[in-house]
Amino acid sequence: MNRFALLLLTLPLGACATDGFEIPSMPSVASLFDSSYPQVERLDEPPRPVAQPSFDSMTVTSLVDGERKTYSVSRYGSGVRVRESDGCIWTSAQNWFAPSDSWANCGDSRNWNTAQAQVRELDPLYPLQVGSVGRYERKAVSHTGKTYTRETRCEVTDAVSVLRPGKAATPAFVVECKDPRRTRTTWYAPGEGPVAYREVHRRNGLQEAWLRTN
Repeated sequence: MNRFALLLLTLPLGACATDGFEIPSMPSVASLFDSSYPQVERLDEPPRPVAQPSFDSMTVTSLVDGERKTYSVSRYGSGVRVRESDGCIWTSAQNWFAPSDSWANCGDSRNWNTAQAQVRELDPLYPLQVGSVGRYERKAVSHTGKTYTRETRCEVTDAVSVLRPGKAATPAFVVECKDPRRTRTTWYAPGEGPVAYREVHRRNGLQEAWLRTN
């Protein structure tokens, strides 16, 4: 199996050098929606269950435009505050899968780029292992006064070994989180955190896809 095939998942913008390897162009982003993203190998047995998934600062490479992006994570009360390199700032429980409870300067929506929310865990996702299911309810109020209540359901659907350039194959759980608007899929490696991610909007299609590089 070719470990570098997953780097063919960038848009046709020409080659881009990132962290010492080259990301070639490709004819379409169709492969981001099937099992070729990220490239994986089967595991003889899944990783040990994770009691409480957390995450730290990380650097990722976008498989949509080849750009490098950072997530700077710091403690914030009992949770975390995350600053993304594009200026988006959000807070949440110290748990990658829980919906954020505040965000500012995130996205280009006039009504929803800044908001506050109350998040309630309905069913725990932990311990993280194949078959685990968690549910969250988020009640949000935007800076323009818009409101919504939305439920997110997360399920650990599989465990695979993720292939990344310059790194050993990484055992990871595949966690799919769905709400009425989006499906967010994370490949979560015990001891490292998220190593690959894909976000698809029900109406607008692919919005984000990346591979962790640090």
